[in-house]
Amino acid sequence: MRHKLEGLLKAVDRYPATTIFLFATVVANMFWINRPSEDYSTFMFTFIVGALLSAVGQQLYERFFTKKSERMLFMLGAVLLAGCYYFVMHSASIFSMENGIKTAVTIFALFMAFIWVPTIKSKITFNESFLSVFKAFFITVLFTVVIASGISAIIFTIDHLLVKVSYNVVPHALNLVFTLFSPIFFLSFTPPFPGKKDVNLTADERASQEEAIKKATSYPKNLSILISYIIIPLTAVYTIILLFYVLSNISGEFWTQNLLEPLLVSYAITVIFVYILASMLENKFTVMFRRIFPKVLVPIVLFQVVSSVLKIQEVGITHGRYYVILFGLFAVITGLVFSFLSIKKNGIIAAVLIILSIISITPPIDAFTVSRVNQTNLLEKVLLENNMLEGNSIVPNATVSNEDKRIITRTVNYLNSINDIDKVAWLPANVVHFDNFQKTFGFEQMYEQSHVGVYQYAHLDWDQNPVVNIADMDLMIHLSTYNGSQLIPLAIGDRNFQLKLQQDAKLSTITIVDETDREVIQFNTKELVEHILADYEEIAGNKGPSLTVEQATFNIENDEVLVSVLANSVDYYDTQYQADFYLFLKIK
Repeated sequence: MRHKLEGLLKAVDRYPATTIFLFATVVANMFWINRPSEDYSTFMFTFIVGALLSAVGQQLYERFFTKKSERMLFMLGAVLLAGCYYFVMHSASIFSMENGIKTAVTIFALFMAFIWVPTIKSKITFNESFLSVFKAFFITVLFTVVIASGISAIIFTIDHLLVKVSYNVVPHALNLVFTLFSPIFFLSFTPPFPGKKDVNLTADERASQEEAIKKATSYPKNLSILISYIIIPLTAVYTIILLFYVLSNISGEFWTQNLLEPLLVSYAITVIFVYILASMLENKFTVMFRRIFPKVLVPIVLFQVVSSVLKIQEVGITHGRYYVILFGLFAVITGLVFSFLSIKKNGIIAAVLIILSIISITPPIDAFTVSRVNQTNLLEKVLLENNMLEGNSIVPNATVSNEDKRIITRTVNYLNSINDIDKVAWLPANVVHFDNFQKTFGFEQMYEQSHVGVYQYAHLDWDQNPVVNIADMDLMIHLSTYNGSQLIPLAIGDRNFQLKLQQDAKLSTITIVDETDREVIQFNTKELVEHILADYEEIAGNKGPSLTVEQATFNIENDEVLVSVLANSVDYYDTQYQADFYLFLKIK
């Protein structure tokens, strides 16, 4: 216990600027807890970025410098860069999509730099530094969870058994644990990696340093077993399944399936992560993994890049796809590094990752600028092709093809999602709100065409169809398959019938039987929904998924009865047919 407390104090002394930034983060969180209606997010993230900048600065100082004045310059640089970050982000909410993602990328790049810097031109490899951080992270998580749970339990017990405790005591306590204790505890595991300062070390100090590094970068036996005999074999099985799936399903549509891209990206991340962790293990499984899997990684990542490029041809560039392609480029370079260079050169991939991260947040080649320009150009092209753009004014046109309506809907909604509508001179503000879209373009928003197993929906437009002719009908019954099975008695003249609505996993069956339980007539929601959605493209393209009375009517009859169904709403999802409808019954 005493040793760990000394370690915490040494971490504070080693990373003073980082500690000050973390304390400032705690204060910002305290204000946010006490005044939740006010937004302190810009301050909070500025301090987090500042803490990481100063930690990276300390790593640089220890690796390449010796003078105290140089250390102070790194601290000052961290403060200035954090200030620049604040002024860049201050004009907009940090929770906007663009600022949030750029902040996340910045934090990720700084964290990678923290791992990589001690290994630059050093006898310590990136693999060793990565393992040190990996172990420190999970030990910190374990300690943090235990301490946070214990403190919460103590406060809960005091509140229920002794005295009432304010509702915000727990958030304040956890703020100290997560924001101050955890990062410093994590930093306490960072060993004193070799640096320029080492020339002045005594023999005992050098031996102590080497012992600390060895302890931080050694493999725990259980982790070695986990990686060698569990994770690597599981990754091998996953690879075989993935390759079989890709090779047996290659076709035109296969390349643009939504499932393919995340499968390949997640696989690439897994292989890279496992490879780095397995780089210092020498056994049959790890050696074979390092020899084979990087060469498998490259073609699989190329599959992912091809899939992403084909998807771009369909929907244009979005910030998400920008990052997917950028990751593909990184993964290809990584696969080549792993395949042809020594494991001691793995630090190259960290440098590549940091450079690509900086590119992705630097205008005008950042993800959001590129995607905004691409989506705006795509929208402008479609509008010009349909004679809907004159100068800086949009001319409504209801006769546009369904495909172009989808493109217009998709691009406008994307620009709105990244808060860039105001950056397009000819797009009115609030174009997607209320009925502004229809007034601007002449048609309601049309989303991607529904396919089998996806979703189709339509409803009766009562505002346009307030009157329904029910002449000559004996009864009207309101039914909904959302309410489960039903049994409804029906009395028509001197005869008695029963209506049975029976549900199964995919559809509902409606049956009318007489007094002897003989079936008089029967239909199911599959017939009803398919009849109404048969012209779904025309319905959705005309005025969204709204129906006229004629479109919403389904008739079925035999020699004994006439049944007319007026659908209030119908939907089809993943082979399930649901409906809310009025059933009009006529006994002949």
